[in-house]
Amino acid sequence: MRTFAVRTLGCKVNQYETQRLVEQLEALGWRHAQNGAAAELCIVNTCTVTQEADAKSRQALRRFRRDHPAAILVATGCYVERDRAALEAIPGVDHLLDNAQKERLVEILGLLPDHGATIPFAISRFTGHARAFLKVQDGCDRQCSYCILPRVRGRSRSRPIAEVLDEARRLVPNGYPELVLTGVHLGDYADGENRLPDLVRVLDRIEGLRRLRFSSIDPKEVTPELVGTIASSRTACPHLHISLQSGSRTVLERMSRDYTPEEYRHLVERAAAAIPDLCVSTDLMVGFPGETEDECADSLAMIDAVGFSKVHLFPFSPRPGTLAARRGDFVPRDVVKQRLAEVAAIVEKVAQRCRRRFVGRTLDVLIEGRTKDGRFDHGFTPNYLKTLVEPPGAQAGAVLPVHITSSDAVCLHGRVEVAP
Repeated sequence: MRTFAVRTLGCKVNQYETQRLVEQLEALGWRHAQNGAAAELCIVNTCTVTQEADAKSRQALRRFRRDHPAAILVATGCYVERDRAALEAIPGVDHLLDNAQKERLVEILGLLPDHGATIPFAISRFTGHARAFLKVQDGCDRQCSYCILPRVRGRSRSRPIAEVLDEARRLVPNGYPELVLTGVHLGDYADGENRLPDLVRVLDRIEGLRRLRFSSIDPKEVTPELVGTIASSRTACPHLHISLQSGSRTVLERMSRDYTPEEYRHLVERAAAAIPDLCVSTDLMVGFPGETEDECADSLAMIDAVGFSKVHLFPFSPRPGTLAARRGDFVPRDVVKQRLAEVAAIVEKVAQRCRRRFVGRTLDVLIEGRTKDGRFDHGFTPNYLKTLVEPPGAQAGAVLPVHITSSDAVCLHGRVEVAP
């Protein structure tokens, strides 16, 4: 039996594409190397969205070469697209495949048994997860000044709605009550005249689907039509991850983002008025070039005003080839570190305020597994609030009614509600 090992860095799109690679290899008779056993093929699906992602990608390649010295070592993904030379310099990397070549990996490596044979590049499960990511879109036509993704992922393009529906119908019966729609620019989904709200309405009719979630969406794409579709949907979750990046009007202008803080607040208020129990999470960058104390304070005020349930907080990371990387007014690292701590403190306070709204309520929780100490099951509510559940013992993938008894600095706590 031939064996492989794989490491994935970065976003949900990368995780989805790794699952595709895994299912292709398994269809050809390959199996995961277990318990540290030697693998014949090692794949690193790289990310290049930040300097840290670059470093982790290089580290993963070096570790695979050290632990599996006889393996074929492959690097694929966005870092290959951005800086092929940096990965060529790592000793022992046998193949560098860009994103377009990723889905042809088994063909390029000569793993197909017959010349001309094909293996579907699609998924039927999502290994190690209680929910499944469903990629519906790739690429981005935007030109945000800090972002490398348009260069490494190409122009925006979408999967046909029938293809998405076919894959969803395979996933749900295989034990995935929740699907997470994902893409590089999800809100740009378009198949002919069909847009994201149309896709939601089609998926809403799948028997057995309990939840439909969006990975991330830009503010201008939270349209009245999308909000109305979510509000009337049987499956769409009352949670939106709406990318903010900064609460400062002037920083957003330097980022080449196409909305103002006031517009952002208005769309969140509109969505919250239409969607009961809506929770909103976001991304926020600290230390964008030229960021002043007052501009950082604008972000702090925005976090408090919106009341985010979660904030993915990260420092600015210059990406070669972007406009922001050419600026000469980088914020000193010690200042960025200090601001990150200040923003993190506000984020924690606001997130706790959001969670406390649900104490005393009964919410459905999708169980993802058991905590390491065995005391609780853990999972997420429809509005994506992490919850520790007593008593433990439920099967991963189960959706249980949980009475929320308390909230702490990290998550909700609750007990499974037993029918009388």
